[in-house]
Amino acid sequence: MRGTHRVSTGSPHWDVVVAGAGPAGSATALLLARAGARVLLLDRARFPRDKPCSEYLSPESTRVLERLGNGVLEAVIGAAPARLRGMKVVAPSGAGVVGRFETFSFALPRSTFDTILRNAAEAAGAEVREGVRVEELICQHGAVGGVVVRDARSGMRDAVRTRVVVGADGLRSIVARRMGKVFRTAPYRVAFTAHVADAHDVNDLGEMHVGRPGYVGLGPIGSGVTTVALVLPLDQAHRGEGFFDELNRFPGVTGRFDPRRIVRRVLATGPFARWSRQPAGDGALLVGDAADFFDPFTGQGIYSALRGAELAAVAILDSLATGASLGQYARARRREFTGKWLLERIIGVAVGWPALIERVVERLIRRPELADLLVRATGNCIPARAALAPAVLAGLVL
Repeated sequence: MRGTHRVSTGSPHWDVVVAGAGPAGSATALLLARAGARVLLLDRARFPRDKPCSEYLSPESTRVLERLGNGVLEAVIGAAPARLRGMKVVAPSGAGVVGRFETFSFALPRSTFDTILRNAAEAAGAEVREGVRVEELICQHGAVGGVVVRDARSGMRDAVRTRVVVGADGLRSIVARRMGKVFRTAPYRVAFTAHVADAHDVNDLGEMHVGRPGYVGLGPIGSGVTTVALVLPLDQAHRGEGFFDELNRFPGVTGRFDPRRIVRRVLATGPFARWSRQPAGDGALLVGDAADFFDPFTGQGIYSALRGAELAAVAILDSLATGASLGQYARARRREFTGKWLLERIIGVAVGWPALIERVVERLIRRPELADLLVRATGNCIPARAALAPAVLAGLVL
């Protein structure tokens, strides 16, 4: 493994060290701590903190939050999130189509959501340390046996020994890089996100507006605030400097946002389109964006993070109890996510072809049942394979 350090033998103080206290890391830590594992949860930031994100929880995410327990779902509901009933897709011409969920989804600021999960993990028994960055992995007998961390305030480095390391440290995961697990693929895109108050005509739908180039995603997140994301090809990233001017390139977005009503500065993330070659190794595994990050058009990152945390916790607890390989986690991810990965990959490529999106939207307007099916598949309400059926794919373009 690259960038590793060796450490002396001896019993580690921790069963699991989790790097990153976003949704994937905090959910993993919560589940492990509640099961009795000694868990240390680290994050380089101090909470609450913002993250560039669609801030959308698909309908199925609600069930995962309920399974997490520890008052997580109740706390989310208590934060007065927006409730979305479906998604609207708008082609470059301005033609749009709406697909509706069978139920609803939540949307709320990541600063609020992540803090809820971080606090729940701590309440379950995990020790949380903020302002601590993981810099290296420690190698022991060819396996990961700990991490080297640096405290942001003091600058001091320390070696922390553990039986398992969980890399939940996001798109630029140090753990994934040190494990040598990162693989990249086109199309490369970057995203710019902001919160704007009092936007015009924002209701109970998330919206995706495809343009030439890029796309805009927007939706309410509660308290009269809308989250707005501008996604551009990497070679057009400089256009993000004129964020609000760029929004006005899109027919369905023009004039809806007043730059004077911005309530959170523009944040950037990317380039994305990456995944790990293998999300588990000897003594370490990856969850959330550290494991895979595809095009955010469908806004499913939070669900994948939460569900991936459940799969990771099962594999880790089995490994701690029996010595079983963490490789079972990789197999579980393939079973759970392969159909979804394929569907999102197809969508991610399609949004780079405006003429194709025009054709698809035209077909969906004629066949609203297909619009509902696609939205429910990307929202994890139904299996992704339902949208990958040949008859469905043919109906979108023929």
